[in-house]
Parts: sequence; structure tokens; C-alpha cells
Amino acid sequence: MPKNFLTPIKSRLMAKVEFEPNSGCWLWSGGINERGYGIIGLGTREMGVAKAHRVSWEQHNGPLPDGANVLHKCDTPACVNPDHLFLGTLADNARDMVRKGRNKMPDNRGERASWSKLTEADVRHIKRRVMSARAYAKRYGVSCGNISNIWLGKSWKSVECQP
Repeated sequence: MPKNFLTPIKSRLMAKVEFEPNSGCWLWSGGINERGYGIIGLGTREMGVAKAHRVSWEQHNGPLPDGANVLHKCDTPACVNPDHLFLGTLADNARDMVRKGRNKMPDNRGERASWSKLTEADVRHIKRRVMSARAYAKRYGVSCGNISNIWLGKSWKSVECQP
């Protein structure tokens, strides 16, 4: 049996905590996921992994109710301090995000989007409908569906066709 499995999860959790004296956060020093949340193995490979803050909540407060989310008062994904955690729904999390001003998404529409192949000038030309959708698609390296969406006003709505 793996050594990890024999060590109680609370001991493994606390072994990877760094105490931050200014904020009071208990920062997870183990593995993290792509969004900055700590992850901890549950024992064996078959048991998988869980978010460290959820494990911390359960180890300090007991089992999570079905469907409960563990939210951060401190807005620090790596924090596992149970005093910084509270239970809520996805809607609670969204309200908390808005209340704290964390809902500001970068404006990456139109040509500011890293994946955009078109510029606003290209779109103005496309909106004039001088050529066929197939010809525009070939010229700009996009699909006919993209051209159609521009013509139907489903994409690039903010770009006005100037005469």
C-alpha cells in the first residue's frame, strides 16, 4: 500500500501549508491546477485528487452538504485557511464576485481577441457584400459561416458598415 495512503489526509494537508502572517492566509505549497487552486491526492491513484481548500473545509468542519461549493472570503485560490472559507452555491459565488468587483472581464472582442483573423476594416468590407461569402472566406482565411454571421449581425455587431 502506498505510503501516502497510510498518512492521514489532514497531516498531508497541513504539511503543505505556508502561513502568511499579513493576510492570515494558509497558502497551499503543493500542486496547483490551472486556476491557481491547490490540489491534493486523496490517497491512491484510483481515489484521485481534490481541491485542497475543499479538503481543508472538510477536515476542519466536517462533510460538505451535497452541491455545496467552498468559497473564499480572501479571494486567494491557494488559501486553505478554514477561517477564510465559507459554503455557498454557484449563485452565491457569482454575487460575491460582483460585490468584490472581480467580475471585470478583459475586453477581447473584435480584433483585440488574440484569435481574431479579421480587422474592423475587413469586417466593414465584408458587410458591403461586394463579393460572395465563399470569396470573402477564401480572401480572409475564415469560414463561410463566419461571413454569414457577420452579414446576419450575429458577430461583429459593433462594427458599422460605412458607405
